[in-house]
Amino acid sequence: MKNYILLTSVLLLLSGCKDANSEYEATPVAQSGEITTLQHPGKKLLENNCYVCHSPTAGMADLIAPPMAAVKAHYLMNDPSKDEFVNSIVSFVKDPSEQKSQMPGAIGKFGLMPKQKFPDGAVEKIAEYMFEYQIEEPEWFAEHWKAGMGSGMYRQQGRRMGPGMGTQHRQGQREQYEKKGIEIAMAAQKLLGQNLMREVQDNGTLEALEFCNVQAIPLTDSVAKKYNATVQRVTDRNRNPENEANSEEKALIEVFQREMAAGKDPRPIVHPKADSVRFYYPLMTNSLCLECHGKKEDIEPAVHERIMKLYPQDKAIGYSENEVRGIWKIGFKK
Repeated sequence: MKNYILLTSVLLLLSGCKDANSEYEATPVAQSGEITTLQHPGKKLLENNCYVCHSPTAGMADLIAPPMAAVKAHYLMNDPSKDEFVNSIVSFVKDPSEQKSQMPGAIGKFGLMPKQKFPDGAVEKIAEYMFEYQIEEPEWFAEHWKAGMGSGMYRQQGRRMGPGMGTQHRQGQREQYEKKGIEIAMAAQKLLGQNLMREVQDNGTLEALEFCNVQAIPLTDSVAKKYNATVQRVTDRNRNPENEANSEEKALIEVFQREMAAGKDPRPIVHPKADSVRFYYPLMTNSLCLECHGKKEDIEPAVHERIMKLYPQDKAIGYSENEVRGIWKIGFKK
């Protein structure tokens, strides 16, 4: 099946083209008193719902959907107002069609995005964040844009990242450990997500469940080997017994859950040791997760039957979107 479905509930395959010589400039850095990207609700929604497939770090050969920077660039081509930009994205996502899409090349390469379920207001917040702020883009994207669009230079519209952003250079030892831990966690998450997504596309949810049963831990181990680290997903409500959290890890999960309940953007937990570092980062649910981890009445009967066959003691259902389902537990040398 050529259609792509977003693992972390993909945002889109849209957009349009402008004059090949067009340019757009970034506005100044956010001033004191302005909302920062860290505070904007669209930032976390974008990361959780879009980046596994619309990856800001994947190489061109590894893409399964256009990067979000490409979507944004195309949608800015006709110099829309903020309302026009947001409305165009929301219109497509709520009812995807070739007629509404302004990225025919992406449709030809990746297929038309199927209709997705999003929480009320989520797509609007993502689109607002994209319009107002600079977003992550692959290292190759600026040159790719220039090659495809002639002499026009690609420059992102929107406020640059303010203090506290993840891509800003951070000072201090703890910040370096945070950065490395997040890099490893995101690498594992993207590898799992992209492989699972392809399995869903090719064979459907039932076969993807079997794939996850057999391949999830080996894929995670491959990332651990690449980074010379230990990488594990643990949870207080496990499906696979190998992923059950111990008492200390359950306490950390509760910390992240409380932060999310308070509307905070959880920060990684870093425990430095004598010559190593233990790093913890929350695992969040999204709409696709709920096909196998949602409330029982929302899971397809055949899928639930297969879950119980594979995992008779399963505890990993009953979740809603954007909940902490567990944590990444990562260890690496200093």
